[in-house]
Amino acid sequence: MNKWQWWLSMGTVPILALGAVAALSAPSKASNVQVTCKTNASTPTVVLTLIQAGTAKDYTMLKFIPKYFSSTDAVEDCQNTAKTLQNIYDTGSSKYLTTDKLKNQPVVCAVERRGIGCDHYSAQVLFSLKPADNPSQALYEMLGKDFKQAQRPDVRTISRTYTETKPFWWPF
Repeated sequence: MNKWQWWLSMGTVPILALGAVAALSAPSKASNVQVTCKTNASTPTVVLTLIQAGTAKDYTMLKFIPKYFSSTDAVEDCQNTAKTLQNIYDTGSSKYLTTDKLKNQPVVCAVERRGIGCDHYSAQVLFSLKPADNPSQALYEMLGKDFKQAQRPDVRTISRTYTETKPFWWPF
């Protein structure tokens, strides 16, 4: 073994070992939060299950109420929304839910920060509503109590409403 091979092997081993230790000691976000669609009730509901210290607790995030969805659309939108939100919690990619109109269709989406809409390249559309629906009002009515803002959105307000995907009591 020449001098360069020895030097390279002596410098590489500690770096690889350090990387392995860091990877193994990183906390796993995915195991702490589970997002599912519960369809065993009359209203399909996105439920966030928080697992902390071996105890699981469920929180209602979104209810797909009949006022805004047909029964088949409610189940499908609930399941797709739960999958997307699980990915968001796993990756930490989006922080807020907001509403917008895309091609005259009201939608609810997840965005990374306040100030951007559902047409932003990083936004993830969760579901659409009927053209006549007020998306801000619909989102407010669908949200579970731990995710609602202090007041109802004002339909006269021009700016959009942003709701955090993590409620105020979030432990992580």
